[in-house]
Amino acid sequence: MAKLGVSGEVLAGMLRKHGEDDLAERALSLSDDELARIGTLAAYYAFSEDALALGGSMGGTRALSLATIDVLEDTGRDLRWSRTAWEREGGSFDRFAEGDVVRDRELRRHAAEQQIPADESKRTLDIVDPPAWGPAPSDATSLIRRCHELRTKPLRDFTAEDLRFMIGQQVALNRLVPLALDELQPDPLLEGDYYPGDLLASVLRVDAAFWKHSPDLEVELRKLTKDLRERTELEPGLRELIEAFIQDHSA
Repeated sequence: MAKLGVSGEVLAGMLRKHGEDDLAERALSLSDDELARIGTLAAYYAFSEDALALGGSMGGTRALSLATIDVLEDTGRDLRWSRTAWEREGGSFDRFAEGDVVRDRELRRHAAEQQIPADESKRTLDIVDPPAWGPAPSDATSLIRRCHELRTKPLRDFTAEDLRFMIGQQVALNRLVPLALDELQPDPLLEGDYYPGDLLASVLRVDAAFWKHSPDLEVELRKLTKDLRERTELEPGLRELIEAFIQDHSA
């Protein structure tokens, strides 16, 4: 698969041009694996047939910046500035901004949907949440190795512990949080390997940016936590997470 090669330093400069200062700082310490995944996804956004059909190449700078959000955050949010500061100063930003956002979202949808096989036994995160991670690096930690292994496990076979672990690592949240909420509806205190409600605790620790771009899931979780808060058998740490979520996500 084609890939746009870029160093962390160069990527950081690109991100700053799109107003992504926080991500730019993260880009300076990215692993080779993360840079490779960003480059693979960016090549799709910039040069794939889908990209060309939607209006031509968006250019490497925007493609790499958009791919960085998708690989590092998994929130699906839009770029803060779809055009660089120079383009905005040139007066073209207002004219193109809305179209940029529509096109970016459509490309993201294509990137996900074209990878989803009809056979559920073949639906893994490497398939439905591109780009695929591939094998773990030879020097990877046990935690990283487990992430890579679970990326190739059929989603239909995920256990509560698998969901707890991967959501705790902030991996593929757009795919895994809905699955977790489906599992939690009949049993909010569903247990992974640690204590009753540890899966829910993992969901409650998801970065706030995710809920901002997933309002339907936020409403679902808010209702679940409000229904649960009066139960007496909750772990103290879980109760604190529930109260904090309700306070921070009031309707």
